Amino acid sequence: MPTFYNDALQTLYASVAERAAAQTHIALHSPGSAGRKIVGGKTYVYWRVYLASGKRVELLLGRAGEPETNAALEAKMQESVQMRALAADVQVLRKAGFAAADNSAALTIATLYNAGIFSHGGVLVGSHAFGALLNGLGVRMTANYRTEDIDIGSTGAISVAIPQNRSFLDILRDSSLPFLEVPELDSRRPATSFKARGQPLKVDLLVPGTEAYETKPLAHLRAHATGLPYFRYLLSESASSFVLGKEHAVPVTLPDPARFALHKLIVSTLRGPSFAAKAGKDRRQAAVLIDALMERFPDSLDEAAARLEKKARPRVATAAALVLNFELDLSERARDFLADLGGAG
Repeated sequence: MPTFYNDALQTLYASVAERAAAQTHIALHSPGSAGRKIVGGKTYVYWRVYLASGKRVELLLGRAGEPETNAALEAKMQESVQMRALAADVQVLRKAGFAAADNSAALTIATLYNAGIFSHGGVLVGSHAFGALLNGLGVRMTANYRTEDIDIGSTGAISVAIPQNRSFLDILRDSSLPFLEVPELDSRRPATSFKARGQPLKVDLLVPGTEAYETKPLAHLRAHATGLPYFRYLLSESASSFVLGKEHAVPVTLPDPARFALHKLIVSTLRGPSFAAKAGKDRRQAAVLIDALMERFPDSLDEAAARLEKKARPRVATAAALVLNFELDLSERARDFLADLGGAG
């Protein structure tokens, strides 16, 4: 059965969520500090920050004592105070066990947010979405969901326009991380994945497709994506939420948690024998969400199940029956729901 966070932590989470939603832009650097330099006998004020790459950047605010310099310094100091306060609360949540992305992943997701990806049709899917969905439900994880992959889904209509001299890869590099395209095994196919050089961090672009896993263009992003079967079902219902980072709370768009759970069951049946471990992970994630939703929002699962396309139902039934064979501490209601799914194939 799911374990939920206490009221105090859920209240803190709600406060962080409110402040996260109010952000129009996320700073991709440290909170910063003021510094002074004397040049030609005159004193100048600088604001110093560190980027994700570790590089220090200095911004000239103006000559010391000038009203404009004082105003700029006050604005930077206020921003720094807000960043530090949010970071402190995020760290409390992380230490309490809330799902969080590591710093490089969080800054990459923040870069995509700053570019308008999530407000123009992009949806965060995969394990980062799973962690964020659990946080939103107030569920304490029993195991680490950690992943280095960032999966961005789209129905093929991300409408944010990128200038002609830029691409999706250029957006990723705005994080200050050294992203590169990952070549496909078939050199004739364009890349759909991007990896940070020297790190395991990877970003994948995904769209609805077939079991041929074809490559499709995302014209507005000047990029390509991998087509996935049954993926449109996952993306058809979504809502705003956020991802916790090391010090950030990044607004994102997430799939409906009930659809996410049932889609995980579908995906588990699509993996071949060599990916049995990942299929097991898919089914466990589905079970955790189903258990929590049966406690909080049981009607959402019934609605999501009713919306399954006909050819997906046998796959869901097969996976649900396998979940019931796991030695998982599921509630009776969750087991009944899975049994009903297993008998619906």
